[in-house]
Amino acid sequence: MIRPQNCILAAGLALCLALPLAAQTVDDARAAYRADDFARAVEIARPLADAGNPDAINLMATMFEDGVGGLPRDEAQALALYTQAAGLGSAAGLNNLGRIYHHGSLGQAVDASRAEQLYLQAIEGGSQFGENNYALLLESGLLGPPDWGRIVQLYESAAARDEPNAAANLANLYLNGREGLPVDDMRARQWAERAVQLDNARGMRLLGYMLEFGLGGPEDVPRAIAMYQRSFDLGDGAAANDLGLLYAYGATGVPANRVTAATWFERGIALQDTWSHVNMADLLVDGEPDVPDNGVRARALFGFAHEAGNLDASVQLSYLHWDGVGGPVDYDTARSLLTYASEEGDIGAMNDLGVMLQQGLGGPVDIFGAAHLYQRAAERGHTLGAQNLAYILIDTTKAPADPVEGLAWCHFSSEREESRETQLEYRQNCSDIAQDLPEADRRAAIARSIELLAQF
Repeated sequence: MIRPQNCILAAGLALCLALPLAAQTVDDARAAYRADDFARAVEIARPLADAGNPDAINLMATMFEDGVGGLPRDEAQALALYTQAAGLGSAAGLNNLGRIYHHGSLGQAVDASRAEQLYLQAIEGGSQFGENNYALLLESGLLGPPDWGRIVQLYESAAARDEPNAAANLANLYLNGREGLPVDDMRARQWAERAVQLDNARGMRLLGYMLEFGLGGPEDVPRAIAMYQRSFDLGDGAAANDLGLLYAYGATGVPANRVTAATWFERGIALQDTWSHVNMADLLVDGEPDVPDNGVRARALFGFAHEAGNLDASVQLSYLHWDGVGGPVDYDTARSLLTYASEEGDIGAMNDLGVMLQQGLGGPVDIFGAAHLYQRAAERGHTLGAQNLAYILIDTTKAPADPVEGLAWCHFSSEREESRETQLEYRQNCSDIAQDLPEADRRAAIARSIELLAQF
């Protein structure tokens, strides 16, 4: 006869005994959490947390923070549990508490020094996630100028232990470069491939970008599309935006299709991706018939992205108010938006706000203010700003007249301009300005333009 499992034979009978179930562990709770079975995760973790298991306490804190598994979203309870878990030595708890003070969440103010201390304790406890987050903190500059060697070392250590975000962060660093850390497309692609192996959505999106444009290796548009799609399927709205841009402009073997692009931008919008809002709004005001214009919705989309801190959206929204697209002309709002964007460092906004000040749109005429804004833009390489500054300075009928400085900025703009057609236009403007000046002033302007080109 076949003996039943977990049974014994007694007097010819198979007697099945009730054996004790294996005790549930924190690893079981984590597995349930990763599988989105939050109710099961709570069921396993709660008694372990009540018994004082620090990692179970940390997991319960995470579920209170997220409000899952039948638990209410309770920031105070989450903070208390993270603090308890950290105090009991949980590396995960230390990392999470560091994250709270790093980003200023759960009602706490940003405290970079405290975050650093907690991350370092988490790293001492063996947390690769602590290494990744500490690198992010160093990269943010909250602790002073970034030490890129140390940052790369931390990311590499975390990625070597399969921290997927660290691999993606390395890919992003090498793709974009930093001061003291040059662009290295090959390394960027290698780390993106590693992030893909670890099922990281951001890594998939970065690899898609490099495949689309042939960075760090051969161009492969079909695989790029597949990477973007996989990233989107994992919930990355930015991947939908990248697919939208691919179809908006076309790629090797893929003709431009603005309708398909709009479909992908809409998918990104559904996932709250900021750039999808901006790029869809652009389609709605560009006058092309395949995606009908809708200025009212464009204002709403740009408005969402502006509130999220996207400076391109702030500037574009200012134009809609300036020109009366999707609503009435509103110079006050346009000027306010450009003021915000220029203060945040947008170079184009500096020039455009200068125009509003010079013309007295949305407020009083302010020639000195306009000149200041044009110069700020020019010093950052904005050639139209340099031209606008030149024309203010050569006007000897009003302050702040300085024809030599004006001609110097005109020469600066013609040398810095990349468009050949526009460069020729600027050179003609400079020639027109120069003919009204004495020879000594023309020579002085050329000498001054050489100084400006060397300085900026």
